[in-house]
Amino acid sequence: MKKVKNVEIDLDLYQYIASQTNAIGKESPSDILRRLLNFPACLQTANEPKPSDQLPLFSQPETQEPPVKKHATNQLAVNLLTKNVKGLLKSDEFKQENKGVNRFLQVLSVLYRTNPESFATAVESIKGSTREYFAREEGILLAIAKTCKPKQIPASPFWVVTNNNTDRKLRIIGRTMAQMQLPETVIQDVESAFNEL
Repeated sequence: MKKVKNVEIDLDLYQYIASQTNAIGKESPSDILRRLLNFPACLQTANEPKPSDQLPLFSQPETQEPPVKKHATNQLAVNLLTKNVKGLLKSDEFKQENKGVNRFLQVLSVLYRTNPESFATAVESIKGSTREYFAREEGILLAIAKTCKPKQIPASPFWVVTNNNTDRKLRIIGRTMAQMQLPETVIQDVESAFNEL
């Protein structure tokens, strides 16, 4: 089995690597760095899981930015989120997807992969009057409502209920994006993409 080493990197480097993704949801951080550094592709056996199957696509560095840089860092994070969401909406994979639930999961996956910490904070506050929409375990959602059809958000440890109609899915995405401080225009772009279905 291939050895994997976790390393800490500064937030600005993390955001740069995430911004260099060519295939949203398909490239691991190692794949991106290999491509950027012209490093040879890693040989894997057919049985060997890819690192991206074992770990989230990106994990936020644990170090805290100095308070002085907080506003600039937040703006960089919002800019990167905006870029990645717009990139997803323009991608052939998204445009060719004709199921709302799959588009729903694709958007949530990009939000998580781009900024896992902000996503986790955002979804904590997004709840219905009688139910949870997000959880880190499928069983938590099933315990609240057996028919909620939870699905795991790709490349994330989070599960989300999927038995909502399109309007409710859009409200969930919109609230998540608003909590992550994305501009209203980007939220509207996502709504328009769903209205095209």
